[in-house]
Amino acid sequence: MSTTLYVRLPHRPHDQPQPWHFGALPFALVRTAVADRDRRHGPQAAPQLLREGHAPIAELPAAERLVLIMAASDVLLTGAVVPPLAPARLKLALPNLVEDVLATDAQPCHIAVGPALDALPGKAAAASRRRLLMVADRAWLRAVLDAFAEHRHRRRHVLPAQLCLPLPQAAAPSALAGTAAAGTDAPAASDTDMAAMAALALEAATPTASPLFEAEGVPAPAGLPGYWQLTVRSGEHAGYGLLLGDDALKAWQGLAPAGDWYASPAAMTQAAPQGARPLDWQVWIDGAQATLRDPSLDLAQFEFAQGRADRWNLAAWRLPLALAAALLVVQLIGMNVHWLMLRQEEKRLVAGQEQTLRSAFPQIPVVIDPPLQMQRQVDQLRLASGRSTPDDFLPLADRFGQAAHQLAPDALLALEYRGRTLFATLKPGTDTDALRNAARQSGLAMEEDKSPPDASRGNAPAGTRWSIKPSL
Repeated sequence: MSTTLYVRLPHRPHDQPQPWHFGALPFALVRTAVADRDRRHGPQAAPQLLREGHAPIAELPAAERLVLIMAASDVLLTGAVVPPLAPARLKLALPNLVEDVLATDAQPCHIAVGPALDALPGKAAAASRRRLLMVADRAWLRAVLDAFAEHRHRRRHVLPAQLCLPLPQAAAPSALAGTAAAGTDAPAASDTDMAAMAALALEAATPTASPLFEAEGVPAPAGLPGYWQLTVRSGEHAGYGLLLGDDALKAWQGLAPAGDWYASPAAMTQAAPQGARPLDWQVWIDGAQATLRDPSLDLAQFEFAQGRADRWNLAAWRLPLALAAALLVVQLIGMNVHWLMLRQEEKRLVAGQEQTLRSAFPQIPVVIDPPLQMQRQVDQLRLASGRSTPDDFLPLADRFGQAAHQLAPDALLALEYRGRTLFATLKPGTDTDALRNAARQSGLAMEEDKSPPDASRGNAPAGTRWSIKPSL
């Protein structure tokens, strides 16, 4: 199950300076089955209305999806030929497409691009160029979205109120047939267009307050004129909104097109025509769900579009992220504990080496590298006693001679001792693999010397040069 919060927005106030402050707003919290939430076609399960009423934005309940229904008087629906441009360039070109139908400057307006109006069955949608444009005040839309920035929701939609009314029912064919049989001219198709009209009573708390900024049901002071918000849907992608007083509403009802009337409870008792249907949240919810099936009817486009990060289900990833963080903390703690144990072991080994060195050679004043100092002291004692070390020339040459006894007489070109290392220059083509195996058995490590040639060895014979050391 998923929850959706529907909120009806007030009309943009013309008598209050910015910044605008929102009062209690009408809302409805609905629960819908997850299997039916994203279904585009076919019947859907009826949503379950959990809560409804009026509340400030800070007190609105959290929901998975937030649907803001903008007043019809604040959204202009019009059609225009839209060129196939990239989104960034299209945003710059849109004001030029609607400036002829606006009574004000088009630059401060936010223009959303709706579905194609000239799309035919079987025709590619990309080939259609005439599209629905939805025009709203950019500052007002930004103020609304900023006001809901702290509300807890995953997805957000902004819909025009006129598109949230049910589609008007067409005139019955039998009525047209009866009119023709009576001898009268049948009305043209444009004369039989039907409209869905919703009347909503607006009440003010003070003479200077904007009507929709106060909750419905608050009695207005005596002597104040009544306000009525009319929402008219005249087609699938057509509609408008009006704000009228009592006298203007009566005059407009005489000129209103034929169609289905919906009225709020207050309008039912004061200004609704005969046969009007109740305007409750179920009407708005059904219309909003039908509109949400087409993502292009969402006013939140371009700079107001919801980012990818906002659409992530952070609640679903809460447990895996917490588990990953716990594993990371455990890993860091384990690594630090292991490092401390190794450090203690290192200190213990260094202390043991230093103790062994001082016990064998107490005359050493400072101990810096116990293994190296121990090796040097042992070498000095060996030299003092007349014994040679394993890396002296004679021991190295003797062992190398034992390993190279199978070489050809001319295979060894040169033999050099430098830096306690024996260097042997071998004739090219000598079987060095067998020689290295024999040297390894004699306790020698034989590696090819790849160091650059020394200038002092300018007359050295050409061949491969190998370094020979005692194996550890």
